Amino acid sequence: MAIDFFISRCMIQNITAIHFGLCDPGEGQKAYPTPADEDTWIATVDNKSGAALNFIAVDNCIEIRRPDGNMDNRCDAILTNDRHIVFVELKDQDKDWINHAVDDQLQTTIDHFKANHTLDSYAKRDAYACNRRHPYFKHSLMERMTEFKNKNDVRLHIDAHIVIK
Repeated sequence: MAIDFFISRCMIQNITAIHFGLCDPGEGQKAYPTPADEDTWIATVDNKSGAALNFIAVDNCIEIRRPDGNMDNRCDAILTNDRHIVFVELKDQDKDWINHAVDDQLQTTIDHFKANHTLDSYAKRDAYACNRRHPYFKHSLMERMTEFKNKNDVRLHIDAHIVIK
């Protein structure tokens, strides 16, 4: 069964703010963008591209199922416009979060996206694992990021500051 990542009930279109935050209220609710309430932000978005963005809530909005019918892992959101696509996982954890965010949630979402849509039309393709408790991850994960890029043709960032140029 095809998965449509661009269904209107999961999208907020034409976000023109150049600085806003991404929030995940948890407990079965979908992530959302907001220019207000900075203390609730898990990630900060700086849209330096000048082009309006679309926000797609993935987790708790788009059904992505395994062959056995159970819900599969999903990232929280996708930011997109004609030039950019950014897969985003939002976390608020102290430790042991990177593997699940990258290998399960981001990777699974990208795999399903690629099976149902094309990435070729986007000049910039990024994935962000964001954590409010570790907004700027201090350790180098260059090898892991390179492997991710080679596998997906998507650049991986472990950072809670999303910059779209």
